[in-house]
Amino acid sequence: MLITLPAGIILLVCLSYTLPLGMGNLDLLVEMVKESISQIFTYRYLSDLLVIYQQTSGDYTLKLISASLAITLFSLLVYSYYFPKLKSKTVLRVIKYLEDIESLPVLGIVFFVHWMSVVIYKETSIYLFKTVGTPREPAIIVPLVILSIFPIIFLIKYMTPYIKDVYQSNYFVFAKSLGYPKYKLFFSYVIPNLLTFLENIMKFIYLEMITVMLFIEIQFNTGGLLTGLRNTQIMPPNSNSPQVIVISYLLLLLSPYLLMSLLFKLINIFISNK
Repeated sequence: MLITLPAGIILLVCLSYTLPLGMGNLDLLVEMVKESISQIFTYRYLSDLLVIYQQTSGDYTLKLISASLAITLFSLLVYSYYFPKLKSKTVLRVIKYLEDIESLPVLGIVFFVHWMSVVIYKETSIYLFKTVGTPREPAIIVPLVILSIFPIIFLIKYMTPYIKDVYQSNYFVFAKSLGYPKYKLFFSYVIPNLLTFLENIMKFIYLEMITVMLFIEIQFNTGGLLTGLRNTQIMPPNSNSPQVIVISYLLLLLSPYLLMSLLFKLINIFISNK
């Protein structure tokens, strides 16, 4: 059985702190868990969470991931809406092109963009893309494209069979023959039937985004939550409750996913009450 995103991250935290302790030292593990829980549910913890967010350029990480999620979902929405106008050969050709793009390595795309930007600047003195940033002036456009392009490709490839089945269903064909407007059928029938599959796959897309985001923060020298999380590995041994600091980073990283899950739940409630 697959582990959900929150459960998987919590399990990762537990393993990272329990494995070094040894299986026989359960009392120390229990005390550590109690101490961590008691510290989390305090006002001071929320204050520390805000400090971590500000000191590590957390707004850059969360805004970039949130924008990428919005672009990915909007791209799927547009693709789903215009899907009936695409011929079968066109769909197969699109999928083939997407598979070719997906086979390209992220590192190769980044190096190509860097090289292209330098060449254009040398020839025209036009600074096309910011390829190296700082925590105060981070690069935006190129990281956002890199963060969004592969999730869009993966999502379109994965959802295409389900989109096709919905449009070919007896209900949709019959309702369309009765003269129901396409946009009403799209929002009242197509989206509700795709929502379950979309909700299940988005957790894996979010995990992919987090992985790519770590590469972006390092490659583009922007700093961010994942850079801060990586730096917890070199914290001094006498640091107070290092596990609580790690949990703080993970909670901040989870916030866009939790908001997205809440949005899915609200849409489901709205649809079920109609």
